[in-house]
Amino acid sequence: VTTPPLYGFLSSARYYALNILEELDAVNEYYVDRGSGIMYIYNPPQDKVGNLFPQQLPSHFVVIGDQGCVTVGSTVISMVGVSYVSFVGFTMDCSRGTAVSASSVVNVTFSNCTIVNNGGGSMSISGYNNTLERLEVSGNGCGGVSVSGGDQLSLTPGFNTLKDSSIHDWSRWKRTYQPGLTWSGVGNTFINNTIYNGPHSGILGKGNDCIFSGNFLHDLCFEVTDSGAFYSGRSWISGGNIVANNVFMNIVTTEKVYLGSPSVQAIYLDDQMSGYQVISNTFINCYAGTFIGGGRSNVVMGNVYVNCTTAVHMDNRGLTWQPTYCSTGGMFNQQLQSVNYTQPPWSLHYPQLVNITTDHPCVPCYNLISQFSGSPVSPTIP
Repeated sequence: VTTPPLYGFLSSARYYALNILEELDAVNEYYVDRGSGIMYIYNPPQDKVGNLFPQQLPSHFVVIGDQGCVTVGSTVISMVGVSYVSFVGFTMDCSRGTAVSASSVVNVTFSNCTIVNNGGGSMSISGYNNTLERLEVSGNGCGGVSVSGGDQLSLTPGFNTLKDSSIHDWSRWKRTYQPGLTWSGVGNTFINNTIYNGPHSGILGKGNDCIFSGNFLHDLCFEVTDSGAFYSGRSWISGGNIVANNVFMNIVTTEKVYLGSPSVQAIYLDDQMSGYQVISNTFINCYAGTFIGGGRSNVVMGNVYVNCTTAVHMDNRGLTWQPTYCSTGGMFNQQLQSVNYTQPPWSLHYPQLVNITTDHPCVPCYNLISQFSGSPVSPTIP
């Protein structure tokens, strides 16, 4: 094995074999012979006695139901620096990579589009004032949608919006770290989306002053441990984000895991992530609702926890096993220096950061946890 797993091979842990001709024994399994350019797919007509047999098809052949299509392009739409363009009612599928690649675009809109069954993700968009609305995203080999925009150094908002969309059943090929929504940047909004049926995180990223509201995340993180349906981590400077009025349901591990014990969180502010507001969310049937992993200046208020093992977890890892991040010269100190945190606009927008290196830097201080309801019980495996 040329690239062994990070934590080594574990007895009885899951694995799978990829692209082995001898293992074709179920309909729609396939093998690609890279040398000859031939794909063998186990989806042929039956012989006279009803048995299936392998059939040779052209390279890059994709089977959808009883139909097939040739896919040779890595993207369906690729844009750089485009502005004031709208795409309405498009169906885009079967690209070998990410269907829509839109970089440094301004005032671009995708509305009522179906973007499914792509080898990579459905869409990656960066820029300013862009709108993604009423999208249907599913069946991808990797992630769902990636949205970024705004400038962190100047704290200029991106004003990008993803709303009223459905993202589900992705990660058919890569099962981890391929979230339904990847986000970054400043001042972007994600509202009224439904994100579900993903083996790892539903929303993953970090940035500043972004809003996540009215979203429904369910049946996520079911193949992993130490993960979150909403995950962000390792930063003092990625603050000002609001996670409010969302519903998280069935955030539990259903597959047996062999690295540690099952532990997944609905909202996971990992490794001293700081400066979040988690307000008026509902957590139903989750291992843990809100997890503050040593961070500071987080507000957790007015949330409801139903059938969750732990409502709110908070620890002090900066004082125990993770002091290097928050110590002088560590990762967080380097982040602060990169944005000139003692000078405007940072000193005005985030005044709590100005003296952070001398104000109990490794202590999980200034967190506010209040007005929540719920009782700890073991979640039900769906």
